[in-house]
Amino acid sequence: LNDILDFSKIEAGKMDVEAVPFDLDQVLDTVATMVGHRAAEKGLALILDVAPDVPRRLIGDSLRLSQVLINLVNNAVKFTDKGYIQILLAGDAKSDGGIDLSVHVRDTGIGMTQEQKAKLFQAFVQADGSTTRKYGGTGLGLAISRRLVELMGGAIDVTSDVGAGSDFHFTLGLGVLSNELPAVHAGLTPLLILVEHPLERRAIARLAETLGLRFET
Repeated sequence: LNDILDFSKIEAGKMDVEAVPFDLDQVLDTVATMVGHRAAEKGLALILDVAPDVPRRLIGDSLRLSQVLINLVNNAVKFTDKGYIQILLAGDAKSDGGIDLSVHVRDTGIGMTQEQKAKLFQAFVQADGSTTRKYGGTGLGLAISRRLVELMGGAIDVTSDVGAGSDFHFTLGLGVLSNELPAVHAGLTPLLILVEHPLERRAIARLAETLGLRFET
C-alpha cells in the first residue's frame, strides 16, 4: 500500500526531495536494521563497504536515499538464496565542494536476461510471470527507486547475467557538510578477529582505514 501511495505521489508530481544535512552512517544503519534480519534468515552475508574518503556528513535527502537502498537490498535478498548482498559506496569530489556518491547494491542471486532487464524498471512489472508466481511482490519497488533517484538528480541502471547475480548502481550529487571522519579513542589494544568472507575482510579493512587504525589482513 505504501508503494502504491508513493508511486501515485510521484506520478502526480507531488513527491518532493529535500537538501538537508544528514549522517551517512545513520542512513546505512537504518538500512541494515530494516533488511538485515531478512538476509540473516536466509543465511546471506550483508556487507557494507564504504570507501575511506567518503564524507559522512552530507547534504541531501536521507529519507529518499534510505528508501532507494532499502528497496534495492530487499529486492536483492528476495532473489538471492545463497551468497551475499554487498552495499558498496565510493565518492568523487566535485569542484563546488560537493561529492558524486556512487552506490552499488550487488548480489549473488538468480540474475536476469537482457530481455528481463529491458522491462525491469516499469511499474507493476517483474522479470516475468514465473518470477511473480514464485517470489510475489507488486513490481513497484524498482519503479519507485528509479523515479526517486531521478528526482534526486541521478540515474539508476543494472548489470546482470542469468545465474550470476545482479549489480544495481546509481550516482547522486550531494553536498558535503563536513569532511571530518570519526575520531578514534586512545588506548585501543591489539585485537585479533576471524573474518572468513573476503569481501567482509575488505569492508572491515576500509573501515579501519577510515578510523585511522593500523591493521593487517
